[in-house]
Parts: sequence; C-alpha cells; structure tokens
Amino acid sequence: MRYLRTLLFAGLALCCLTTWGQPVSTPLKPGKVSEGTVYYLPKTTIHFHLLIEKKIYTPGIFCDYAERYLHLQHISKEKQTDHRLLNLQMSQTGVRDTSKCFVANLKGKSATAEIHLSDDAVLLAVNDSPILSQQPRPFVAAPKKTPSNPLLLLSGEARKAGSTARMAELTALQIAELQEHRQQLITGEAEEMPEDKAQLQLMLDEIDRQCEGLISLFTGTTLCDTTEQVISLCPDKEMKREVLFRISKQLGMVDKDDLSGIPFYVTLEDLHQQHLQDYEYPENKKDGGFYTNVPGFVRLTLYREDQQLASYTYPLAQFGFTELRSGSLFKKYPATQLVLNPITGAVERLHADIPKKEE
Repeated sequence: MRYLRTLLFAGLALCCLTTWGQPVSTPLKPGKVSEGTVYYLPKTTIHFHLLIEKKIYTPGIFCDYAERYLHLQHISKEKQTDHRLLNLQMSQTGVRDTSKCFVANLKGKSATAEIHLSDDAVLLAVNDSPILSQQPRPFVAAPKKTPSNPLLLLSGEARKAGSTARMAELTALQIAELQEHRQQLITGEAEEMPEDKAQLQLMLDEIDRQCEGLISLFTGTTLCDTTEQVISLCPDKEMKREVLFRISKQLGMVDKDDLSGIPFYVTLEDLHQQHLQDYEYPENKKDGGFYTNVPGFVRLTLYREDQQLASYTYPLAQFGFTELRSGSLFKKYPATQLVLNPITGAVERLHADIPKKEE
C-alpha cells in the first residue's frame, strides 16, 4: 500500500497544491478557503491523571503525656507532611499535527459535501456525524469539614489548671468519664436513659465526638487533601526509562531533576505494527478523497523506581503513516460517508452507496 509522509515548514506543507486531497503548499487559514477546505490529521497525546494525597500531621498539646495517661505509645511529637500517589489513570486525545496539513478541493457534485472539523481544524468526518471522544471527568475533592477546636471540649477544671501536665491529667479523667457514661447507656444502667433508640444513638454519637476530640489533644490531628495533577505526553519516538514525574514525600510533585522525589519512569516501545483495513471498494486514486492516518501500535510501560506498575498497548497516530482514502469513491459517489477516530485519525467508518449491477 502506497502512503505519503508530508514534511512541512513552519507547520505547513511545501508541496504544490494541485487538486483534491493534496498537501498544502502555502500558509492557508484552516477551514474553508478559496483553494478548498484546509484540514489537519491528529497526533495522539497521552494524559496521565495523578491523584496525590497530602497528609499534614500536627501533634497534640498533650503528646508528651499520651503514654502516661492513655497508655498510647509511639505518638509522634513532630509536625509531619506526607505526600503519596493514590491513583493513576490514563486518557488520550487527538491534537492537530502540523506536519499533516492537506486541502480538499471539492468540485462538481462533491462540492456540497459536509466536512466536519474540530476547533483546531482536525478532520473528523465527511457527510456523517463525527465521533465525540469521551474524556475522564476532572477530579472533584469531597467537601472539607471545618475542623473543630478540641480545646473547647475541656472541662472548666482542666482549663483552670496551672500546668500542662495537670491539664493532661484532668483531660484523661474526663475521657474516662465519657467512656464510662457511654457504656452505661449501652447497658441501660445510666441514671437518665433516652426515650427511644434514635435518641440513644444521638447521645452515643455526641459522646464519641467529644472523646475523639479530647483524645486528639494527646494523639494529634491529621488533615488530608487530595488533588489531581495531569501530565501530558505526545511522543514521536521511542523512550527508555525516562523520568515521567517525581513525587517527594515532603513536597509533593517536584521537577524531574529534583532528586528529593521518588522517580516514576516511562518506557515506550514501537511495535512496528499497524492495523491495515480492506474496505472492498475501488482502488484509491491520487486525484481525490481525503488523507487519513494508519496509526502504529506502541507498548507503554510505567515504573515506580524499579517496580513495574503497569503496561499498556496503544495505537498512536504519529507512529504510523498516512494514506489517501478514497478518491474514486468521492468522485463517483458524492454522498460517500467517512468517519475518523478523533484520537488517532484512523478510519472508523467508510461507506458508499454503490449501485448494484443489474443481472
């Protein structure tokens, strides 16, 4: 199968403009112009959607007394910030390839053909509805609760204590009293029992809230925040363990050359395979039709340091070639329908109503 690779200067072709489907010779505005309809084919961009969690730990004011009064060990006394990768997803989009610019000069009955271009003039469809690419929804973090101040839960006696040690001791006693009261409610031994199960549950929830707040004065608090980072990659050659991004435990996402971050690598291997399609239509002619992509398949592998995370096989437009499709059809049958994949520029559908020969 013959195919054409176009070389452009300043994003446009240097070949001479002659007739349908030929590469552009001079800078033309994308879309309909006097010479015809200028269109581009896409190249494939891979997007890595990273969910990064940030945890900030703040020690409690009674952390020095956590083991003495609550028998809690290994309570950190230093403020800490910790980042980690929660999730990684991938998506693809097609973007205008300035090295693949063509003009369709439709004449005769085909001049009424309905040509659909994207906002950046990438050919999507002819005489048919284009395919709308589905993209992941942007990450939306859950609403954050306003943190309460546990110091407001302290008893009046604890607030008047003359030292932090005495405050911690009285707070530990307050926690014990709350826990005892909770147990009495559960066993039905409390002096004032609720009237029904719903009221009982409300009382238990309130006790749990107060206990959790008071205990945090010993154990500290941890606030979590999750954000999405998107890294885009539009490769045009093979890659071998190149740093895709780095995540620092203290700083989060850092520059690729910042050695404080844990490296995540990407390897991209050209499989030198294409999916060639036979449409059982008359042979292509040079004097008509539209150029389309025949994407090539690649294998993309992700690593966290030396640990392989995942491996995928994708068709990428820029690892294949272009072909003319199909001059004879568009000239003989003006209503021929052509639909391209918006990510790769490959033919998704080609249909022509060819009259059947009478027997």
